[in-house]
Amino acid sequence: MFFNQFEIIPIVAETKSFSKAGKLLHISQPAISSKIQAMEDYYKVKLFNRTSQGVTLTEAGKIICAYAVRFLDMHNSMEEDINELLNTDSKYLTIGASCTVGNYAMPCSIYAFKGKYPEARIKLDIGNTESILEKLKNKEIDIAVVEGKVENPDFISYNIDTSNLVFIASNEDNNRKYKKEISLKELSAKPFILREQGSAMRIVLEKALAQYGYSIDDLNIVSEMTSIHAVKELVSGGLGISLVPAIAIEKEYNTGTLRTLKIKEFVSDLDMDVNLVYLNYEEPVFITEKFIRFITRKEAYDFCWNLRRVF
Repeated sequence: MFFNQFEIIPIVAETKSFSKAGKLLHISQPAISSKIQAMEDYYKVKLFNRTSQGVTLTEAGKIICAYAVRFLDMHNSMEEDINELLNTDSKYLTIGASCTVGNYAMPCSIYAFKGKYPEARIKLDIGNTESILEKLKNKEIDIAVVEGKVENPDFISYNIDTSNLVFIASNEDNNRKYKKEISLKELSAKPFILREQGSAMRIVLEKALAQYGYSIDDLNIVSEMTSIHAVKELVSGGLGISLVPAIAIEKEYNTGTLRTLKIKEFVSDLDMDVNLVYLNYEEPVFITEKFIRFITRKEAYDFCWNLRRVF
């Protein structure tokens, strides 16, 4: 009867906030309050106290929360046993990921997920956002984690993070042709290394330039690359400027190989959404559903994700 409520209570207790718990569970704050109220009415006890530091469990709430955790663990074990019995393929999961999250966040997240579900057999397919979503549509992959907005009625999409983007140039002593801050006019005259058509970064750049009357065609494009690693190599060699996710150059920035540039007209940093996406009209299989719960609740983020890094 109260499965959803049992699921909610530990998360509210951990976040100390109805609204934060709602964001993690993709439920509105009033819905969270209503479900908690229903449990309080049923058991005739108060579950949470409101304080200046947020909501905290009452003594009765601590008892119910402890049982909720045990109940959820038992329910998950039951699901695993049933799905193992009914579907021997339930342990297989193919994840599609766009380049930044695929190379810099998903491997660690998969490792963390495997720690919780060791029976999972996971394949990771990396490409640009456009190609990954096409594979999802064609059912070549089970789920996608991609950069950029996803506006397609065929998909269910949850925003799970934001990736900060930075302009980069070589930091070699013999390469002083780029100032720390340049204008869009100056940028358009410099050699620029661009990601390929279909990449989320290219779309973000196109929209940012359009706000100031510029387009991709106004840039001095010397090369288009499908690999973020290739982009970094060319920029490191002094062959041009590019736009990349900040997380992708953490090592190069710290070692002094690459440095960041500011564009005068861009008063705020450029960034792009990171979304979890799956097909709208199909019920996720067991292991896919487990991964959705795992990643949307950010269980792996504490040590796997740092996409908002700003230098």
